[in-house]
Amino acid sequence: MTTLTLADLNFVLSRLPKDVRSLMMDNKIFCGGGFIRSIIANEKVNDIDLFGESKDSLSAIAYRFASDRKVKVHETDNALTLLCAPRLTVQFITRWVFDDAWKVSMSFDFTVCQAVIWYDGENKEWKSAISDSFYSDLAARRLVYTCPERNEDAGGSILRVRKFLSRGYNIQAQSLARVIARLIMGVKDQGDFKDEKWLGTILTSLLREVDPLLVVDGVEIANEHEVIQEAGTHAA
Repeated sequence: MTTLTLADLNFVLSRLPKDVRSLMMDNKIFCGGGFIRSIIANEKVNDIDLFGESKDSLSAIAYRFASDRKVKVHETDNALTLLCAPRLTVQFITRWVFDDAWKVSMSFDFTVCQAVIWYDGENKEWKSAISDSFYSDLAARRLVYTCPERNEDAGGSILRVRKFLSRGYNIQAQSLARVIARLIMGVKDQGDFKDEKWLGTILTSLLREVDPLLVVDGVEIANEHEVIQEAGTHAA
């Protein structure tokens, strides 16, 4: 692991909302993943992901923060999400909890996401941690799969590959094979792999969208893979 350059750390901090910075200075929480990558790569920022050491502590912080911003908290299996339009959405990730920044960074499935910043209250300074290949892989827009050891949906990483490819990233065969292997591990011992129709059905069920930002009318969390009406049929 290494660190962001001082210029990049200051740049990321300058783009972090002031109240989020204050929140991080007052609590043991970490900002990691897509927000940092997007700021440095000059990409569109979708949200701010915050991590902490327990679900209970994150929940308490999230609800206090929501009260301060006068917004609602949307709970999913993965996160507590604060929709703050037109401001950036803030997510408190509860599915994975960490007590130090190194563990946060190592939990991400691609090296271009392995980035975290936090405030060191003891030394009164902001710090960062990134993967050794973060800058080179980001410059090449290259997805390198890290095979993280974490509790995740089997299809989660391959869905993120799809999103990254749509944004101009590329992935080499070895990393793609490992992502596919993670998906296949989700269906082993569940039936006969010779039955293509059965296997297709199981794989489809695993390719679930896990992003809690899919929200309908600002209220309802949506599943983009939900079958509303079968093709060729008519509603009753």
